[in-house]
Amino acid sequence: MRGTIAHEARSHVRLYRDAAGCESIQTVNRQFRPVTITTAEGAELRVLEEQYDIRRCRDTDGVSSEAIVTAWLPDTGQARPLFRISGRAVSGTPTGNLYQMVTFGCCGSRPLATYHSLHTGAFLFSSSVPLRGIGTGATGSVRFAAFHDSFSATEPAERAADSTVIGVLQWGDDRSPGRRILIHADQPESFAATGLRFFRRGLPLEDSIAVMSASAADPVSLRIELQSSGSDRRLRLDFVVAGDSLAAEGARLPAGISLSWGREG
Repeated sequence: MRGTIAHEARSHVRLYRDAAGCESIQTVNRQFRPVTITTAEGAELRVLEEQYDIRRCRDTDGVSSEAIVTAWLPDTGQARPLFRISGRAVSGTPTGNLYQMVTFGCCGSRPLATYHSLHTGAFLFSSSVPLRGIGTGATGSVRFAAFHDSFSATEPAERAADSTVIGVLQWGDDRSPGRRILIHADQPESFAATGLRFFRRGLPLEDSIAVMSASAADPVSLRIELQSSGSDRRLRLDFVVAGDSLAAEGARLPAGISLSWGREG
C-alpha cells in the first residue's frame, strides 16, 4: 500500500558582494510539483523536487545559475530518487513526458531550451526554437525534432571542434538521445533559426508540440529556416519524414550547405 510523501523544501534570498566586489543577489527557490507521464502501461505519477539557485550582479547583466530537479515516486517506501536532472538554467517546466529547462546568454544571443526525459532523466535535446512533435498512426510512436543554432546562449558542442557547424538538428523520442545531424556552411559564421516546422502538401502544420499524423500516403516534411546573424543571408533546408524516421539522406539543401552525422544515443 502506498504511503504519503514526507519531504520539505525551503527557499531563501541573500544580498552579498561577490569576489569582484559587485553587490549581488542570490535567490534559491525550491518547490515540489506532481506530474503525470504516459507509459506503455498507462499513466504514472512522478513528484518533482525543483531547485533553482540564481545569482545576479546588480551593476551588470551577468547571471549565474544552477538547477537541480529530482524525481521521486509517490511512495515513502522508495528511499532513493528515480533520477536527478541538473543544468545551468534559470527556469524550467514539465512538458508532457519531457522536462524543459531554459538558459539565457549575453551579448544579444537567444535563449536556449534543453529537454530531459521524465522516464529516465536522460538529456534528450537542446533547441533554439520550439520543439516539434509528430506521431504515426501505425505504431503510435512519437518523435521530436529540435534545432540548436550557433547564435544561442551556448553554441552546439560540435562547433568547438568545427567552426563550420552552424546548427545541429536532433531527432528522437522521449526516452533516450536520438540522432544528431550537423549542418555545415561553406564558411564559418553564426546563424539563428527563424523557423522549424512540419509541412504537408506545401502547407505548414500547426506550430505545437502536439502529435500530428504522418503516413506514406500523405507525407510530411520538416523545414528549417535560418538567417545569418551578420548579414541578410537566409537558408531553407527541407527534410523528408518517412514513417517515424527522418530521411536526412534525401534532404534538399541550398548551395554551400552540407550534412554530417553526430553521435547517436
